[in-house]
Amino acid sequence: MIHVGVLKIDFHISESSTLKEKRVVMQRLRDRVRNNFNVSIAEVDKHDKWQAASMGISCVSNDKKYIDGLLNKIKNFFEQNRSIIIMDHQIEIM
Repeated sequence: MIHVGVLKIDFHISESSTLKEKRVVMQRLRDRVRNNFNVSIAEVDKHDKWQAASMGISCVSNDKKYIDGLLNKIKNFFEQNRSIIIMDHQIEIM
């Protein structure tokens, strides 16, 4: 059985004062998450706000526990990043 896990995470970028600075922070986060966790990641909302962002992260596996653990590790990665503040997150496994 194939399962898909999705993490949507909303955060505040305190060090950003322009959309250009936001893009730099977002690109750095996307690259690090892709390289460390081998998942798909994209900005999914709040494109025009320079201090707010929403990222969507997804992965596929045959093991729900693996997906849950991986998405929680990614959430913890975001929590440890000092350049952002997590406002909300949602994990869904289908």
